[in-house]
Amino acid sequence: MGIDDHRASLCAAAHHLAASAGLTSRTDGNLSVRSGDHVLLTPTGCRLDAVTPDQLVIVDLDGVVAVPTPYRPTSELGLHLEIYRTTSVSAVAHAHSIASVSAGTVVDELPAIHYTAAMLGGTVRVAPYAVFTSLELSELVGAALHERTAALMRNHGSIAVGSNIETACEHLELLDWLCEVYLRSVSAGTPAALDDAQLTEIVASAARQYYTPFPGTDH
Repeated sequence: MGIDDHRASLCAAAHHLAASAGLTSRTDGNLSVRSGDHVLLTPTGCRLDAVTPDQLVIVDLDGVVAVPTPYRPTSELGLHLEIYRTTSVSAVAHAHSIASVSAGTVVDELPAIHYTAAMLGGTVRVAPYAVFTSLELSELVGAALHERTAALMRNHGSIAVGSNIETACEHLELLDWLCEVYLRSVSAGTPAALDDAQLTEIVASAARQYYTPFPGTDH
């Protein structure tokens, strides 16, 4: 499948995220898909609920626009490219949801307070603050994503990755839900968190039951 073949699915994912309450607003958020040596991204300044296939931008791994277009790639291009250079993922989704921005200002790691955190690799790291679009931010987010499928960004938002754009968006939505659960929990008391042994048991149980969403399962 060539990079152009992902245009429809990337737009469908963008529209889906825009329809999810609290995940995006105005021109917040950006998505991308990698195929070989090229990356397809949402354009800068676009509304995810209205982006169309012809507005998407194709670049190479150096960020050079590969197919002529009047549109420019998202301003967070460097963030997406850094992830593709340092991981084997094929899709990236980034948003500024209310819950993720809020949680990212009060924790250094989001505890695994629900078993579905195993889908993200366990506790979710918060990348330290760096100005948006900077190389420093890209590197900090890359480190936060090590052995994880999602991360928070201090005073910024959330980011998630996957083998395809649908999975990346699922991880992003799950992270938003986990942030909301955490924020509600701490307002009432000290939430109990799952430890590494319990998370490992969850993944093993999912594998035995052929429950595919958990990383580390082969079924």
